[in-house]
Amino acid sequence: MFKKQPFFLFLTCLILGCLIMAGCGDAPESGDPAVEPVEPAETQEDVDEEVTLEETLFTMDEIAQFDGNEGRPAYIVVDGTVYDVTNVGPWRSGTHYGFQAGKDVTEALKNAAPHGANLLNQAEIVGRIAD
Repeated sequence: MFKKQPFFLFLTCLILGCLIMAGCGDAPESGDPAVEPVEPAETQEDVDEEVTLEETLFTMDEIAQFDGNEGRPAYIVVDGTVYDVTNVGPWRSGTHYGFQAGKDVTEALKNAAPHGANLLNQAEIVGRIAD
C-alpha cells in the first residue's frame, strides 16, 4: 500500500502543475483584438428569412388564391403584412367567425375581434402586400 503512494503523489503533482501552467501567462490587454467581443455571424436561416421577407410581395389578387379551401393554404392580410394562418386552429377551415382567408382582415381584427391581434402570434409572416 505504501509503495503506491509516491506514484499517486507524483501523478497529483503532475496534474496540478499542468493546470497551473495552463492558467498562467500574460492576460491580454483590453485593447487586444483577442478579447474584443465578437458579433455572432448570421446563420443561413437568418439570411434566407430576410431575403424571403424582402422579396415576397403579394397583390391582393394573389392573396385571394390562399383562401384555405380544397387544401390550399390560408393567408390573411393585416396592416399590409401577409400571415399564413393555415395551422392556426380557428382558421384551419379557411374561415374564422365568418371572415374568409385570402382577404385583408385588418378592419375586422381591429373592430370586431375580441382577441385583437394576439392570435397572429401563432401565425408565420410570409410576406407583404405590394404597394
